[in-house]
Amino acid sequence: MMDITMKLDDLKQAWQSLDKRLQQQSALDLAAFRERKVGGIRISLRPLFWGQLLQILFGIVTVVAGVWLWKHFSAITAILVAGILVHLYGVATIIASGTVLGGISRIDRSLPVLELQQRLAKLRKTYILSGAVVGLPWWVLWLVPVIVVVSLKNAQTGVTGLPGWIWVSLAACTFGMLATLVFDRWLKRPGREALAKRMEDSAAGGSLRRAQAELDELKRYAEE
Repeated sequence: MMDITMKLDDLKQAWQSLDKRLQQQSALDLAAFRERKVGGIRISLRPLFWGQLLQILFGIVTVVAGVWLWKHFSAITAILVAGILVHLYGVATIIASGTVLGGISRIDRSLPVLELQQRLAKLRKTYILSGAVVGLPWWVLWLVPVIVVVSLKNAQTGVTGLPGWIWVSLAACTFGMLATLVFDRWLKRPGREALAKRMEDSAAGGSLRRAQAELDELKRYAEE
C-alpha cells in the first residue's frame, strides 16, 4: 500500500512538473509570437510614418509659399487672402501630420494587447481626422493658383475684381466641401454602421489595416 502511495505521489509530482514546463513553454511561445506580431505592426506602419514625414515637408513648402504670396503681393487683396489661406493650410498640415507621428511613436512593444488595441484605434481615428483636415480644403485650394495668375494679370492690365467664373467655381467648390461634411454626418446616423465601417476602412489606408490585422491575430492567439 505504501509503494502504491509513493508511486502516486511520484506520478503527481511528474504531472505537476510537466504542467509547469508546458506553461513555461506556452509563455515563451506567446512571448515570441507577440514579439513577431508587434514587430509586424510597426513594420506595417512604416509607410504611414514616411508618408507623414513627406506631408510635413509639403506643409513647410506650403507655409513658405503662403508667406511669400502675402508678403510680396499684400497690395492685391485677392492674392493677400489666398496667401494667408495657403499659409494657414500649411500650418494645419504640419500639425495634423505631427499628431499622427505622435500616435505612431506610442505603439510600444512593451504594452499589453488591450493597450495596443486602444492606441491603434486612437491612431486610426487621428489619421482619419487629419486626412479630413488636409483633404477637405482641396475642394477650394486648387483655385488659389488660378486666382493668383488672374490677379497678377489684372494688376498688369489695370482690371479690378475677379472674373465671374472664378466666383462660380468657388461657390461650387464650397458647396462640394459642405456636401462632403453633410454626407459624413449622415453616415454616422443609426442604421448605417456597415456603410460607415466600409468608408472608414477605406479612409484608414493600407498601413493601418495591415497593422490591425497583425494585432487581431495576436489577440486571437493570446485568448486561445
